[in-house]
Amino acid sequence: MKVVDVCRKQPEPPDGGWGWVVCLAAACNSFTVVFLTNPAGILLIGLRRTFQDPVSKLSLISGLLSGLSMLSAPIASILLNYLSHRTVLILSGLIAFTGAILGAFSTSLDMMIVTYGLITGVAIGMIYFTSHVITGLYFKKKRALALGITNCGGGVSIMVASLIMEYLLDFYALRGSLLLISGLLLNVVVFGALCRPLPFTYTDAKKTAYVATDGSDHPSAMETPSSAPESGNREDVNHKEIINEAFDMSGEEQNTDSRSIADKKDIVDESITENQKVKDKLPILKRFSNIIGAELFRNVNFMLLMTSYVLWAFATIAYTYVPPMCVWSFGMGEQKAASLISFVGLFAIIGNFSVGVLVDLFHISSKRIFAFSLFTLFVMILLIPHCNKYEYMAPVLCVYGITLGFAVSLRLVLTTEIVGTEQTTKAYSILSCACGISFFASPPTFGLVFDTTNSFMAVYFAGGACALTSLILFLLIGCRDIFHQKRLKK
Repeated sequence: MKVVDVCRKQPEPPDGGWGWVVCLAAACNSFTVVFLTNPAGILLIGLRRTFQDPVSKLSLISGLLSGLSMLSAPIASILLNYLSHRTVLILSGLIAFTGAILGAFSTSLDMMIVTYGLITGVAIGMIYFTSHVITGLYFKKKRALALGITNCGGGVSIMVASLIMEYLLDFYALRGSLLLISGLLLNVVVFGALCRPLPFTYTDAKKTAYVATDGSDHPSAMETPSSAPESGNREDVNHKEIINEAFDMSGEEQNTDSRSIADKKDIVDESITENQKVKDKLPILKRFSNIIGAELFRNVNFMLLMTSYVLWAFATIAYTYVPPMCVWSFGMGEQKAASLISFVGLFAIIGNFSVGVLVDLFHISSKRIFAFSLFTLFVMILLIPHCNKYEYMAPVLCVYGITLGFAVSLRLVLTTEIVGTEQTTKAYSILSCACGISFFASPPTFGLVFDTTNSFMAVYFAGGACALTSLILFLLIGCRDIFHQKRLKK
């Protein structure tokens, strides 16, 4: 018996229904993740009260939290090959809770870097990635709107996180604040339980052919569009069950006695064994490259998008230095400085929601919106260090928040447009990992720049350069698309 094609399963996006519950749960998870990663400047002030270390070393904790919130996406992607989204979210919530508890009882900065920075950072990265992926799977036509709503949770967190963190540090100090944060992380277990796996449909045919004992050919090519739900999210399909179902269907339509039921079972077992042998002979490196999606690195547009987002991530970290800059350089009060970040969060929510409306309802190109947001980001970053008063800084951060909301919500949308839905999970994990490297490296890098120059001006000039370079690289994607369309017309 010869197997001609392999059956694959694809989720059917309901574009509503329980998907809105999943969307709400993902928004709550985004709130929790951003609550840990966003108030880096306020956390830096609290860390300096407790540990008398250089700013570059203190920034490692916020760097790990921000970086690993994206960098651990490939880990989640691999786990999703074997576990359901619900299971990964529940496990990640428990791991994040454990890391925060251990961080609260850390006796040194190095121990806190490992526990709260590393362990919790990896866990919240898996939470963030998995929440966005399951939301994207539940929607197709309304994907941009659903992801915009999901990211609104992060926008709300940006709006209140700095104020709440500043309050917690004043009343409960650093260790008490981490205990309360660990309780917040347990809510991820509850919201993760709401992320019910999608039922899968067998979309491609399992085609089989065999030669009968009397010498006549009896091809059996059956399409089995079964929509039976499964609890897991594994990529491997139960080939034996599908092929047996195909034989049963063929027996109803064709009156042939060339094979008995026992013969059919033997054929199926032999086919599965041969397929497994071929699979086992594949080099380990090649199998691993298939899992992580190494072929995506040959997609030039995807590589340009990834590099653009890497530089964008470097640039956006600059706003976390607004509170310490206002306190240390402009003589502003800590509570007043922390309230500035609330403007970023509030208008990030507007940006998150506006993207869904502009793309899905008004059909404005997502690429144009992202290019506009990068240019605006570049201008705002250069303006921030010159705004030495509260009334000057607030409107700049409002516009900054809108651009941040645009870019965050478009990350998965642009990835899907460039690589297609079949490669979205792998591509988004690679993109998230690359952004995670930037989020991890940028706080210590900018902290080192500040330690060297003792000036925030150099930090924001470096951030502006990253934003401008990101814009130039992204515009190359549009140039390539225009050139490709002209070639097709010829």
